[in-house]
Amino acid sequence: MIKAVIFDLDDTLAPERSFVRSGYRAVARSLSGDLAGLSEFMSIDAEDFSAASIERKLNELFEEDSRNVFNRLFDELGVKYDRDDIMSLVKIYREHDIYTELYEYYADAIPAVEMLKARGVKTGILSDGFLVSQQNKVRALGADKIFDAILLTDELGRDFWKPAPQGFLKLADDLAVEPSELMYVGDNPNKDFYISKSLPVTSVRVMRAGSVYENAEYREGVKEQHRINSLTEIKSLL
Repeated sequence: MIKAVIFDLDDTLAPERSFVRSGYRAVARSLSGDLAGLSEFMSIDAEDFSAASIERKLNELFEEDSRNVFNRLFDELGVKYDRDDIMSLVKIYREHDIYTELYEYYADAIPAVEMLKARGVKTGILSDGFLVSQQNKVRALGADKIFDAILLTDELGRDFWKPAPQGFLKLADDLAVEPSELMYVGDNPNKDFYISKSLPVTSVRVMRAGSVYENAEYREGVKEQHRINSLTEIKSLL
């Protein structure tokens, strides 16, 4: 019997691309100020250094390829840079105060949680990612007021990110349930469902069109036990 449902955060409860857009807005506003005046000494339109233009370029570059976006931005703008410049932008991106108008729950998330609570099922979040970023996401969503328990695995250390079992075990303990009474709902084939190799956790994949890991490979071919198109379908799995 399922007594607790634990959710991944990114692309399960809230779109990762929304956080990306929010981060790029913060970077663009900072970078635009830093680059102000450079156009006077370069053969480039000053408008290309505006916050709006940089934000647009960042999003376009991400959609082309999510790797090395900041490096490619500088290359496109013809601006010389070094590793410190890149890491400065990465820090802004990871630690920025999220623009809440750009970042919110999927439409099916809160109805699903409310349904679970009405049935007496406990709820939680287990999420990987750099700690400050994940803490800011939880705060922006007000998740601590909605879910019974939240564990951001970076609090334990990088070695405890999924698919390590420690996070699942800690949440089971926090929620006073056995691992066999846990359901984990995620989206990433590479790490969200592999837990069934070591613990009797029921695994569920929610299909999100356009999610960052939509086409990722399954780790060692280990797949989810159930697949849904909306979080509201969890009701049928209890």
